[in-house]
Amino acid sequence: MPQIKKGDKLPNATLYEALPENQTNILELVKNKKAVIFGVPGAYVPGCSRVHLRGFIEKSADLRFLGFQEVICVAVNDPFVLSAWGHARGADDKVRMLADPMATYTKAIGMDIDIPDLGGTRSRRYSMATIDGVVKELFVDSPNVKLMCLQTEGVPTYCT
Repeated sequence: MPQIKKGDKLPNATLYEALPENQTNILELVKNKKAVIFGVPGAYVPGCSRVHLRGFIEKSADLRFLGFQEVICVAVNDPFVLSAWGHARGADDKVRMLADPMATYTKAIGMDIDIPDLGGTRSRRYSMATIDGVVKELFVDSPNVKLMCLQTEGVPTYCT
């Protein structure tokens, strides 16, 4: 699948929050909202824990002040693991932790990558700002980049 780009609408895809029965359609979730969505290779991956998730947790109040109604983390994990990771890192009420266990959403936006050491298909690191489900800004890591930043029009740069 080609990689999503600025101006594209998010796909109609199901993600899971905390439990398998808590299905969330990503497009419906961000409908009529400003949202930040970021993807990481997996829960409990050291860099994702120390830097990526932590950065968005620490800046969640600033993002909400700037009008972002949702701050969402997506990873190719089961909902139990993603929920436990978010709780352990203090994401409660700051960052929504949405699981993509079969990488359906991740593949639909072209962010899938094969990482055999982590079990196969995972997500590239990315961050995007959306308005009403349309990508307004998108930042994708390259294989050698350790940090990535989100900057939207009128918004300071946040490194994660």
